[in-house]
Amino acid sequence: MEVHAVLLKKVNITSPIQSVLDVADNLQLSLSPEPTAEEIGLNCGEQRSSELILGYEDLKQMLESNKDSSKLEAMKRIVGMISAGKNASELFPAVVKNVASKNLEIKKLVYVYLVRYAEEQQDLALLSIATFQRGLKDPNQLIRASALRVLSSIRVPIIVPIMMLAIKEAAADLSPYVRKTAAHAIQKLYRQLVAGSVVMAFEEVCPDRIDLIHKNYRKLCNLLVDVEEWGQVVIIHMLTRYARTQFVSPWTEDEDENANNFYESDDEENEKPADRKRPYTMDPDHRLLLKNTKPLLQSRNAAVVVAVAQLYWHLAPKSETSMIAKSLVRLLRSHREVQYIVLQNIATMSIQRKGLFEPFLKSFYVRSTDPTMIKILKLEIMTNLATETNISTLLREFQVCILVHYCPIIVLRNASLSTMM
Repeated sequence: MEVHAVLLKKVNITSPIQSVLDVADNLQLSLSPEPTAEEIGLNCGEQRSSELILGYEDLKQMLESNKDSSKLEAMKRIVGMISAGKNASELFPAVVKNVASKNLEIKKLVYVYLVRYAEEQQDLALLSIATFQRGLKDPNQLIRASALRVLSSIRVPIIVPIMMLAIKEAAADLSPYVRKTAAHAIQKLYRQLVAGSVVMAFEEVCPDRIDLIHKNYRKLCNLLVDVEEWGQVVIIHMLTRYARTQFVSPWTEDEDENANNFYESDDEENEKPADRKRPYTMDPDHRLLLKNTKPLLQSRNAAVVVAVAQLYWHLAPKSETSMIAKSLVRLLRSHREVQYIVLQNIATMSIQRKGLFEPFLKSFYVRSTDPTMIKILKLEIMTNLATETNISTLLREFQVCILVHYCPIIVLRNASLSTMM
């Protein structure tokens, strides 16, 4: 009994002490500061970077392993990293060592990696050109195509002859997949981005040196479709200026023909054949320019369409200028700034060629939302297009302009109409 009493006293004594200690621990936990978001982010970033470094080291060790299974697993992880948008360029030296692997699956993945990073790591990729050339002779069509794709991804001028020979052989390959790859590789040998900048520099430095254009004229005409849009505008303006000074204008021939018809005499049969003018024949280079610029009338860039329209206006026969009207009218659906420039060109063209835009007369009707300058240009164009057949329609439209759109400028235009009636 005495022993039990002593134990009960000890328990009663220790329980208050234990409760005090528990309260102190809880208080300490509540007073301890919580980590901020920045600290958490820094810790996570450091942890991720360390894990990434360790991951790179592990992948390098796996790639240097003697087991194909380890190499294959490493390449699968690397390709997965590339697919996830992660940078794996640091592994290039370790990956390129396995380009000569006899394992087909490893070689495929190595080529996938090299296609992605060969342009960035050109020096290291050049060391394996002999291996890529051997890959072009591989029995597997996928390996042949991949080797050609890697070679074309190394954008170094030194290997251009090698590339040309490889593409020539691949173009005659029995596999359609390899021939398709050869067709795509041709595009990588030549870039048209420089052409527009070169012509722009020429126009700024020596625009009067027409002699420098002679030997490059056909080349510029042929690559015009593949140049970027603003480069096309510069080249078209230069070729327009060049062609107007080097080729005979088709418009001059039309004017001479009209004059001859007007002054035609009864004794035309007595005229000597030597005195008669030969019929106009367009120069092949002149036709080349018109042929290569015609598709650009469908360009999404309004500046390109306007430039081609101006070229056709000055250089094309009158029978071929009708196509520019539809392209210019299409641009009237664009922004106001574009409409203003297009309407200015149409207003100038409609003075000489009324029939060119007469089928699109309704496109020039004034809208209530049109700015004042656009209204004035539309009224000017409608005045230029006025004929005996459409004069009643135009007068009704002018009445609407006065009553609805409030265009007092129409009063001035009526004076010109009265002179025509």
